[in-house]
Amino acid sequence: MSENSVADKNIKDLKSRLKSAINARTELENEYSAQSALLTGFIGKLSQACKGTDILLDNKLAKLRTTLKTATSFTELENDIKVISTLLRQHSLKNDKSRIEIHEQLNSSGTGLQKLKSFPKESRRQLQTLITKAEESHASLIQYIPLMSEFIAFYESIIVGQIRLTPEQPKSAHTSKHVTIDKINAVESEITTENNNAEQEKAPKELLGRFNSILNTLIISKKHNANINKIKLSLHGQISNQNLMTECLNVFDFMIEDLEQERSRAKVFLSTLSDTLTSVQVSVTATIATSTESNEQHAKINQELTETIKEVSIGINDAGSLYEIKVDVNDKIQHIAKTLQTKAELEDSQNIALNEQLKSMSAKVEKLEQQSKVFEKRIQEVQAKSFQDALTKLANRASFDEFFAKELVRFHHKQFDLAIAVIDLDDFKRINDTFGHTAGDKSLQVIAETLTKVMGIDVFICRYGGEEFVLIFKNVDKITVMNRLNMLRKKVASLPFTFKGTRVNITLSIGVTLVQREDIVHSAFERADTALYRAKNEGKNKVVYG
Repeated sequence: MSENSVADKNIKDLKSRLKSAINARTELENEYSAQSALLTGFIGKLSQACKGTDILLDNKLAKLRTTLKTATSFTELENDIKVISTLLRQHSLKNDKSRIEIHEQLNSSGTGLQKLKSFPKESRRQLQTLITKAEESHASLIQYIPLMSEFIAFYESIIVGQIRLTPEQPKSAHTSKHVTIDKINAVESEITTENNNAEQEKAPKELLGRFNSILNTLIISKKHNANINKIKLSLHGQISNQNLMTECLNVFDFMIEDLEQERSRAKVFLSTLSDTLTSVQVSVTATIATSTESNEQHAKINQELTETIKEVSIGINDAGSLYEIKVDVNDKIQHIAKTLQTKAELEDSQNIALNEQLKSMSAKVEKLEQQSKVFEKRIQEVQAKSFQDALTKLANRASFDEFFAKELVRFHHKQFDLAIAVIDLDDFKRINDTFGHTAGDKSLQVIAETLTKVMGIDVFICRYGGEEFVLIFKNVDKITVMNRLNMLRKKVASLPFTFKGTRVNITLSIGVTLVQREDIVHSAFERADTALYRAKNEGKNKVVYG
């Protein structure tokens, strides 16, 4: 029965490991599902921004939005995404062609107007300025809008002037002017149409910033890093909604590929685990069956021995002489010895079979443990990434939520000095807007490195979001934490940031508070956050206690 207990214990342990692996896999899929939902919502909003660009594209995007809400797998989206990607590429080529045409049309219109001799001197100077501007080539349709607006305003002034002059002109001249006005109206109509299309071109900065933030927090395999960095670089200049949609779909493809790869790995592991468990279960069942059969055989032998011994007793009582007793006892003893030998041989064979089964089970369990360790390591790596900010390599908000909640539990169990500081970079949006998101990203990386060096390993540091960081101090009083934060503030203010040859100073506004007995997670954070806004309102580059 001890072998059965060992087997039951092994099965119980394996079931526990399987449950842990399944739970970890569920957490991993939930993480990917959350990221997919975020990107799905973003694609839906981005597709709305492209509405009105092209009827066919509008219909396909509307269908994609509907599919995104109801799809249960990415396979359902694959055909729609391929069709939309083709349409976007076609539309991009069409926009390039339209850009060239409008450039040529503006030059042609300006040159044509120059040939008219009835313009006032001031109008001719204004026209020459417009023609000079029209000769400059632009990268997208949206950049032609200001110039087209100037042309339209100029055409309007010319039309008004021509209408005023019409009653005083001869009939032939009058006809000539009307032809000119018709041409002007035709050009104006065409430009207005191009204007409407161009307005759909440029993606808003807020949308680009949000997409960049999503990319910074995205957990994705290393093989896609180069492509993600390339997409990030494309966000720093002017980019059309169509191109942004294409890049968004590319990111979706990367996520789908990673998710499918993770699912494949998990499927292989779980399949192997299931096969191994089945094999172990078969071995255990065989062992139990063998043990049952062995018990029956032993019971049969014991019964035979008991009956033989009884026969000896009966033979002694019934014997007529000593010789008869001797002969009968001798026969019975030989029979007992033979039975005992059979029992010994049976036990030996059973022990050998049991040892072989146990060795086989041990080998299978060891193989299963090795596979479990590999998969557990993979899960731990993914979990570590899910608690790390992709850009700065600091802890992220999810890591902060878990860490601070645990520290509060410890604090309420046995109180100690626990401080939380909220840090925000002053006027950081100016760096992104002026020097681009690459400069902003590099600045955040330098700030994160400085935080780590100055604060040391005894302080929990996380990037809470955007340009905001959160620090948690343990076993430090108010004076100490204020001094350390002021030292950090001065260190950051002295960092030599240079972008495109321009020296830029970055400063920090910091709000800090000590956790109180009645505090919960939100109340302590909000008090530090309120202190941060006081620092902002009092001139920035300050540490304020709340």
